[in-house]
Amino acid sequence: MQTFSQLLKRYAERIGISDAELARAVGVRRQTVFRWKEGTVARPRSRDDVLAVSRKLRLSAQEADELLIAAGFHPEGERTLAPEETPDALSDAPIRAHLPAAFPSEEDDRLPEPATNDGLTGLRWIGLGVSLLLLLALLAGVWLSRRPPLPVAAPGETLVIVGQFVNFSAGDIGFNVAGRIAEPLRQEVESAGLPGVRVAIWPDPIRSEAEAQATLARSAGWMVIWGEYDSGRVLARFAQAGSAEPPPVESLVASPSELFATINSALPQEIRYLALLALGTFYGESGNYPQARAVLTRAYTTPPQQTDARTALLLRLGLAYQLGDDPQPERAIGFYDELLALAPDQLVARYNRGLASLDRQSAGDQARALADFEGVLQRNPNFLAARIGRGVALLYRRAEGDASAALQEFSYVIQQDDQRAMAYYNRGLLAIRLDNPNLWEADLQRTVELAPDFAGGYSALCWGYVLDAQPQKALPVCDRAVALGANEALHSRGMAFAQAGEYAQASTDLRAFLGWLDQQPATSPYRLYSVQVEAWLSELAEGQNPVTREVLATLRD
Repeated sequence: MQTFSQLLKRYAERIGISDAELARAVGVRRQTVFRWKEGTVARPRSRDDVLAVSRKLRLSAQEADELLIAAGFHPEGERTLAPEETPDALSDAPIRAHLPAAFPSEEDDRLPEPATNDGLTGLRWIGLGVSLLLLLALLAGVWLSRRPPLPVAAPGETLVIVGQFVNFSAGDIGFNVAGRIAEPLRQEVESAGLPGVRVAIWPDPIRSEAEAQATLARSAGWMVIWGEYDSGRVLARFAQAGSAEPPPVESLVASPSELFATINSALPQEIRYLALLALGTFYGESGNYPQARAVLTRAYTTPPQQTDARTALLLRLGLAYQLGDDPQPERAIGFYDELLALAPDQLVARYNRGLASLDRQSAGDQARALADFEGVLQRNPNFLAARIGRGVALLYRRAEGDASAALQEFSYVIQQDDQRAMAYYNRGLLAIRLDNPNLWEADLQRTVELAPDFAGGYSALCWGYVLDAQPQKALPVCDRAVALGANEALHSRGMAFAQAGEYAQASTDLRAFLGWLDQQPATSPYRLYSVQVEAWLSELAEGQNPVTREVLATLRD
């Protein structure tokens, strides 16, 4: 009978598949496939791996069974022994239980008569059997009562499960891998101040992806970390609910002492990083940016050495500080700077840095933002979001010809993709400045159709109607903007109330606007209205409408 190594090489050569392609299909590293072929590893650790190899090599059912048997696993189809076959005829097959060719007759099935000198009757044999069963049941009950309860997530809790790693070292070497992984994770969760996150150890080994998914469902967990080890490698895998899973972690070792160091130091650190990155991504995509910052910052304290891993972490950190109710563009730009020093062609990071520069509004930031957007478009002219960004940067700069160039950018994006709400939104704002009522109203109506929960779209509509002195059209969309959280629309709604002659309500809104403005950063563009609004409140108190046509003409620009 051929070995697993011989069969694998023959079948792989038959279809001309590379080690790398086969490794990707199975979910292992290329070195692992090489070691299988060379026979330095006699067989895969998992039956699922052999089945995946069979599928990728397009083996027939008979060939797949032959490969399974050579790897020491039972084949897909059970074989029925012919009466003439003897155990010697199957001496090269794995040992497995099978049914007898025929059941005994009723006479043969009777209890044998005891020997006259053994002192036990048939009834006493039965009593002994029952007593033995009761004893076994009692022992099982004691064992189950001492077994710790399986961890299950509480409502609203994020539970990370670490399974017992399967030991393939023939019992020569044994390590508490789950404990080595769980403890540093618990410390990181505690240091990050995450009361809703718990790390727990699953008491049983998890041997396959199917078992990992079953554990995930049974525990209502968010992630399961599972794997295996032997004297030559440690392999950790991840199962995660509803999102992309981190890649497997495989560490090759050359000696038991190196295995000890890997399990006790290197492996927990690498898994710690991947788990924190995944958890930080989860919080970021859920909109919980303070939690995302806390988790990702913990991962950043000891960043990985691999460039891909570091850039992934830096991108997530930049996003976490760029978004949310408390954006910190300065910190976001710092992370993007570090990322782009490692990977200059990372276009998403360059685009995000351009947006953060527009938010920061420090000296020279408009020029830096334009340079970033243009750098993206030089490498990828079809990056439509960067065209919108470049148009916004031109509007901020306000040099001669910038308004016309920005209008071309937004119109180009709409021609390429008429579902881009932000292109309509920015073109609508520009049309308000250019006093083009037909264009701005249509564009902003389209914005709220495409993004019905986008507060900025309603706020812009409110602003346009106020500048066109249409308070009755303005008030309903102003209400919607404020209800969605666009507090800057209190300024526009106060003006609309003043235009409608409702001075008390106008004063209430404008005071609320000033209160909100006090909580905004010094770079907020709305701060330029502060002195003007204070003067308006004095005029409203005297029963006068401060929102004159001259004021509207000034505000439009």
